[in-house]
Amino acid sequence: MRIRIINFTLAISRDDYIERATAVAPEFAQWPGLLGKWWIGDAESATYGGVYLFATREDADRSRDTDMHRNIFENPALTNVTMHEYDLLDAPTALTTPEVLAAR
Repeated sequence: MRIRIINFTLAISRDDYIERATAVAPEFAQWPGLLGKWWIGDAESATYGGVYLFATREDADRSRDTDMHRNIFENPALTNVTMHEYDLLDAPTALTTPEVLAAR
C-alpha cells in the first residue's frame, strides 16, 4: 500500500474551499486503486490538504497522471503545495489498524 500526503495554504476562504472540495470529491473516488482520501485542515494556519491511501505504488503513480492531481499544483487557490509519498509498513500497521490491511 502507498500513502500520499499533500499540504497547501489556502488563498480562498475555508468555506469556499469546503464547497469546492465537496464538489470534486466524487472525482477522486473514481481513481482506480484509491482506497480512501481524508481531507484535512487547520483553520488557524490556513493549512489544508489530503491523506490518500492507495492499494499499490502503481495506483499512486497512475493517479499522478490525472487532471485532478495536476490541478492541485496549478490551482491559484492553493499555494505552498507539498507532496510526500510513503510505503505503508505492514507489520506494525497490522497491530494498530488491522482494518486497513484487510481493505486489500
